[in-house]
Amino acid sequence: MTNLWILTPFLTLATFGLLVTPAGLIKRGKTPMGIAPYAGLTGLAIALGSTIWLGFYGGPSQIFGGFQIDLFTYFFTGVLLLVSLFVAISSLEFMKGDANRAPYFGLLLLSTLGMIVLAASMDLILLYVGWELMSIPTYALTAIKKRDPNSHEAAVKFFVLSALSSALLVYAISLTFGITGSTSLPAIATSLGTLTGDTRSFALIAIVMFVAGFGVKMAVVPFHMWIPDAFEGAPTTVSALLAAGAKMAAFAAAFRVFIVAMTSVNIDWYSTFAILAIATMTLGNLAALMQKSFTRLLAYSSIAQAGYVMIALATPFTASGVPLGLAGGLFHVLNYSIVKTAAFVAAAAVATKLPVNTLDSFNGLARRMPQTAFNITVFFLALAGVPPLNGFFSKVMLFTGAVYSPYSWGGYLAIAALLNSGFSMSYYGWLIKRMYFDDSADSSRIMEPRAYTSIMWIATALVFIIGLYPDPWIRLVQNAAAAL
Repeated sequence: MTNLWILTPFLTLATFGLLVTPAGLIKRGKTPMGIAPYAGLTGLAIALGSTIWLGFYGGPSQIFGGFQIDLFTYFFTGVLLLVSLFVAISSLEFMKGDANRAPYFGLLLLSTLGMIVLAASMDLILLYVGWELMSIPTYALTAIKKRDPNSHEAAVKFFVLSALSSALLVYAISLTFGITGSTSLPAIATSLGTLTGDTRSFALIAIVMFVAGFGVKMAVVPFHMWIPDAFEGAPTTVSALLAAGAKMAAFAAAFRVFIVAMTSVNIDWYSTFAILAIATMTLGNLAALMQKSFTRLLAYSSIAQAGYVMIALATPFTASGVPLGLAGGLFHVLNYSIVKTAAFVAAAAVATKLPVNTLDSFNGLARRMPQTAFNITVFFLALAGVPPLNGFFSKVMLFTGAVYSPYSWGGYLAIAALLNSGFSMSYYGWLIKRMYFDDSADSSRIMEPRAYTSIMWIATALVFIIGLYPDPWIRLVQNAAAAL
């Protein structure tokens, strides 16, 4: 019975995810009652509330050998459920009047279930099940707008690259099982510590396959090619789910695999992650500076932000063994997820009122949509790491973790990250300047959709709360990192 209580978030999402789509068929007379979206919101709210309660009172537990429920699981589950709840609330407006409303919310819940299964996986088979459960619904969500050819194109590109990442993961899992004789991460860690000779070569291939497989969903260079086109073509709320939900779930899986299982192998994968982190930050920021579309700018910005989280994989521990870099990575996962989800919600708000999705549409936005413009400004400053907003403290933890890591290149990694963080202000500041100081052809006031502005204001409040009172959040991520 105790185990069932601990599984409440998972069972809730599974139950509501399966029931939401049929709920869309319930009619009053000949008119659909439209209860499916609200049933989906209820399921997400119950799952999030139970996760918070279990985080305080549930305690750690392992179920079926490979299903690990600990503070790391609770942390990622809470973050991912918050992202999905934001997406669901904004989708009330975005999917209004759409015939696919009910399946949209059902797929959203099932994809979220896959994400939180990834966070709890301590077995490679369970991890792969979570990976597919997360991925398959997002293919349909990306193509949910049947009459939009851009949505279909985005779905095809996303499907092809995601199928490749799944194939790479299967290959990595099979190699790892062949080498170690187990799919349990702790057992794999024990076996990898004793490898010699040719077996180490196969372990190296498995690590490369894991990096590539996870890298597609994490949007790590050079596996990022699908991101801009998919984010621009997909419904904006789905782009928010991919950018902040699926990406962070992939990082959760990578943390499990590499920190739990791969630290014992005598192969330097840390420097590989450092190189990928620098390349991802740099290319993402440079490409974002050249964009003319707001959605593509957000897409490349999300690639750059993935580079910062990668620092946690490159330098998870200090020389004395303290998981400072890992804790900083988890803190940045929290901050990034809140801000990036809300930024895409802001993009959806603008797109519904201004038909052209170019940066020129943002000229004078502060006069036309003042709430949206203010919130976008806060989100961009937080992503850049401007104090006292939340992004500042997570970046400080990441950079400090790199400096105090046991690797001679840690300081150079921190300098590269700091320079990239400063450079990102060039395109963030440029858009802020457009919103407040440039003139638009039409300066008439626009009614801002409440479903969107409510999410933006909640996110802005969290940005300031976390930034002004960081101590409890730092303790949270430190405890979550220690639990891993």
